[in-house]
Amino acid sequence: MATIVKNSAGNWKALIRKKGWPTTSKTFNTKRDAQDWSRRVEDEMVRGVYINRAPSENLTVHAAINRYLVEITPTKSAGAVVREKSLSKPLIEELGDYSLAAITADLLSDYRDKRAASRNKHGNFRSANQIRLELAFLSHLFTVAIQEWGGWSQLQSG
Repeated sequence: MATIVKNSAGNWKALIRKKGWPTTSKTFNTKRDAQDWSRRVEDEMVRGVYINRAPSENLTVHAAINRYLVEITPTKSAGAVVREKSLSKPLIEELGDYSLAAITADLLSDYRDKRAASRNKHGNFRSANQIRLELAFLSHLFTVAIQEWGGWSQLQSG
């Protein structure tokens, strides 16, 4: 059973301590939201499918791209370094403020469609290949985050 308490700021904090699982907490504006969240998390723990999403909810796409550009990109050829810095700019501009947990297929398809409808500095529409490369860069970022950085939980410490 979760512990739900009202803090001095007037928010509600849900705290879950369950044997075999790390202590998990989250703050909400309403008591009802805290209760709903704690029931959902406890149910996931019982079913053995709980994943701590807090790190991916707190880390932005911008911060993850910056880490990628600092740690991964320098190991590549000079041409790839320039290309990846260029590919990252529109992603940061459009998706940078989103948390990693907020990235969905719908969000990415909206990004793709918006980029396809935009024009470059020469007044031409963006090429499908340019957009594909941007999304491939983002895909590799997620792959590296999961496989090499130990998943979302390790992203903040890197």
